Amino acid sequence: MNNITKDVAQTLDDVTDHEATRLQYISTITEQLKTVFDPELPINIYDLGLIYDIKVTADTACYILHTLTSAFCPAADIIPVDIQNAVQSVPGIKKCIVRITMLPQWGPESLDPEIRQLILGW
Repeated sequence: MNNITKDVAQTLDDVTDHEATRLQYISTITEQLKTVFDPELPINIYDLGLIYDIKVTADTACYILHTLTSAFCPAADIIPVDIQNAVQSVPGIKKCIVRITMLPQWGPESLDPEIRQLILGW
């Protein structure tokens, strides 16, 4: 089953986050997201600022809202599958539903500040 949806203005507003469950898994999910790289850049998608939202439901389904560096990103079909595989490898997470949005548009200001300083000098 494909749990990846693409829409210019996707959100996770329809997903009820279960705070206790999210807190139980968020650090492991984040670490797994840091193993996913944009193939054109030597930076993981989390530090690149491509992850906009993470919600975990009471039944341990994880929802990820992310963007791409460009609407024409050649890895647009690869990155969501990599996200799904990485998050679903977390013990206890039953499934990962990935949603792609282009709003707000990604820009260099989205980079982790330390990474931005190293790469861009600001």
